[in-house]
Amino acid sequence: MTERKRFEFVKPKVGKVVEKDPESIFRELQIPNVKGLWSQQADILREYYNNFNAKQDIAIELPTGTGKTLIALLIAEYRRRCKQEQVLYLCPTRQLASQVYAKAKEYGLPASLLIGSQSSYPDDEYGDYVTNKAIAITTYSAVYNTNPKLNDAHTIIFDDAHSAENYISSLWTTEIKRKENREVFESIIKLFRDDINDYHYNRIMNDDNEFYKPIYDLIPYPRYLEKLPQLIELIEANIADCGNAKYAWSMINEHLEACQMFFSWGEINIRPLISPTQTHSAFSKAKHRIYMSATLGDGGELERITGVSKINKIPIPKGWDKYSNGRRLILFPNRVFNQDESIQVALKAIRNQGRALVLCPDNRAAQLFKSKVEKFLPKFTILQSSDIEDSLDAFISKKKAVLILTNRYDGIDLSGDICRLQIVFGMPEATNLQEAFMWNRLNANSVLNELVKTRITQALGRCTRSSDDFANVLMIDSNLMKFCAKVENRIGFHPEIQAEVEFGLENSEKIETVDEMVDFMNDFITDEEYYGSINDAITEIREEYEKKPKPEVKKLVLSVENEVDFVYALWKKELNRALEKVKSVIENLSGGRELDGYRAWWNYLAGNVAYLAKSALPIDSNLDKQYYSTALRSTNAVSWLSDLVHHIPADKDVPKVDPYLSMQVENIDEVLSGLGLQGQKFEKNMKQFLELINNNDANKFEQGLALLGQYLGFDIEKPSGDGTPDGIWSLRNRYLGFEAKTEENEKDPIYIEACRQASGHKKWILENCNATEDSNIDVCLISYKSKIRKDALPHSRELYHINCESLHELAIKTASVLRNIRAVLVKSDGFDLFTKEHISNTLSSEKLTYRDIEEYMKSICLDELDVVN
Repeated sequence: MTERKRFEFVKPKVGKVVEKDPESIFRELQIPNVKGLWSQQADILREYYNNFNAKQDIAIELPTGTGKTLIALLIAEYRRRCKQEQVLYLCPTRQLASQVYAKAKEYGLPASLLIGSQSSYPDDEYGDYVTNKAIAITTYSAVYNTNPKLNDAHTIIFDDAHSAENYISSLWTTEIKRKENREVFESIIKLFRDDINDYHYNRIMNDDNEFYKPIYDLIPYPRYLEKLPQLIELIEANIADCGNAKYAWSMINEHLEACQMFFSWGEINIRPLISPTQTHSAFSKAKHRIYMSATLGDGGELERITGVSKINKIPIPKGWDKYSNGRRLILFPNRVFNQDESIQVALKAIRNQGRALVLCPDNRAAQLFKSKVEKFLPKFTILQSSDIEDSLDAFISKKKAVLILTNRYDGIDLSGDICRLQIVFGMPEATNLQEAFMWNRLNANSVLNELVKTRITQALGRCTRSSDDFANVLMIDSNLMKFCAKVENRIGFHPEIQAEVEFGLENSEKIETVDEMVDFMNDFITDEEYYGSINDAITEIREEYEKKPKPEVKKLVLSVENEVDFVYALWKKELNRALEKVKSVIENLSGGRELDGYRAWWNYLAGNVAYLAKSALPIDSNLDKQYYSTALRSTNAVSWLSDLVHHIPADKDVPKVDPYLSMQVENIDEVLSGLGLQGQKFEKNMKQFLELINNNDANKFEQGLALLGQYLGFDIEKPSGDGTPDGIWSLRNRYLGFEAKTEENEKDPIYIEACRQASGHKKWILENCNATEDSNIDVCLISYKSKIRKDALPHSRELYHINCESLHELAIKTASVLRNIRAVLVKSDGFDLFTKEHISNTLSSEKLTYRDIEEYMKSICLDELDVVN
């Protein structure tokens, strides 16, 4: 019998831990392809080691492509080796985690790649992490889940920290999606039927998903609280069938008083204002947390994203504050072209350059762009985020490919010839319903402007990854162009981006045709001498710029610590402390019209806490009413307040905001953004508009009629088919329908058939436009005529007549008023609430409010015309 060989055990070496700074560790590694640290890398590592390595939360800012990954990995290895800590390195996606893991191996650093299902982590890789033999590289979702296996890290490094918001907040956001759980979604909407305005409710319940104007709304807190028992019953009975929603529900279901309910056409979100990350032990137990980002922002947004009240920041090293990697030719097609022509620029550029990255803010924009590529570039492969989850090979391996990503402004590295064309398609103002509500309904843009600047900065670093890299960038969206065109927004960008944006705006205006813009882009990437001239021009003007945060941003920084503390106090039901913190927030936000929207929001939140607390604490029973009333008095330019006033306790003298006028003003603001606050596009469009409205050809006149309605702030529709109105103008549940007879002889009377057609439009609108029986529906017949046949009178009752000449006069006045509004906005600082208030005041003074327009259209009843046999 063969003698069994015994296991040859080893005696563990008890090594003395030697303290070494990250720079020394780098020198020991002797990385073949990295001869030495760049100056900015060395500066940051020294600053970190000397002044920050004992602090809990540290943010490090470096422009894209300047060596963030090496810095982060050296700090990770320092913590593992010298502090004997377990270290997690978090990335937004599996593909990025794999990329960082490959870098760690290239640098000779011990690393474990732990991605995918927690139960499938390789035993040896996981073992190396828990025994402190390797840095664990994984994704945000590995920590932000209800039962994380990686729950004991001493140090956590957050790569691309600003792109983490939705990965973090998803753990505390219960999402009920219409597409996946329609019955539950509609049951919740019906539960709050009386608390949702009719306009939104009817659109949601009538499958109005094609409507061009999105819905973003919030259930008023007193109504939410009142119906919380029924809401809990409804969700508890169905949550098991709602996919991943059950995990977030388990995190918030005992803290629902600290949450709000946002909704859109396709989704319901129940969530706290800021993610209470300190209640999640996998995050809170870490004694050292490092947030890496290409831009940290200036308004406290990183603290709001991470749920940390104070983060220490290591700034960009001196000398690098004006440096950015690579050169971008940023162009704004909407400066001179309409939206269809702007998309044509993008499609022709894609055809020329072969591969393109398209970044969209939401699925609606992504689907629109995808449909355009499918139609006009059928030979191109279209890829989406699921196709590059683990690797970029699916994109890189094809010569004709378009990668369309939704809400991904960081974490995609497409250097060199991999991709020379990037398209930002849509304004990146919102990545979730809460942000969309605050931007679109609340005008709390001061805080969101900082996030938008961060996302634009992140987006611009996707295709330029080194100092000699270069790429074309198309910014396609009128609101995106408006944002970048405003000087007060531009000065918050890195100087390099300011110079590139200024160069792009100036040159976009001078381009006359789609092909000229496409050729300009092509020359930039194919003609070395031409590229050099453009690069020199941008570099020269860059020296004139410096980054200057707006004054109100300082108040947002002062406010953020109390904002975060408020959320935790409310989460823990410490209502006295919550009331103290919310009072401090409002005090920090005091003064300055720029913060009106955000200040109104915090007065509303203060009212919520007071409403919740008055039955539990000995406080003034009118405190909630006082806060709510202050919110309602803050501005007449916040459309949401027009609905809120009906659902909360408020003083009797609180001015009522007209919801129809608010919507009209918002629509005109959109129109002016689309027409451009600078350049010749506005006047070109006015000229075309007046030519159309003065043309008696039915088709051209109806185009002019639609533009008139649009420019006056109405939602417009031009139905196709027989017997349909020749145009419909609407605001919420108010409708104006039109029957146009511009081609008929003015000497003839109005005949019975024309009256029958016009009379039928009321019924058509009622049945086809989500109108209800209590909707206000009026119909006008447009012609040059002044007489009506007697036999037509019975069919003319409750119809109105407007002469074409009167419409021509209205069109001229509309163009003039828009021109005057635009002139004031160009000269002003142009913050959003001022814009809307100025538009509202101008409409009132010029008698162009929706009520004035309705009165103008209805000034002559059809049956009051001269009657002839």
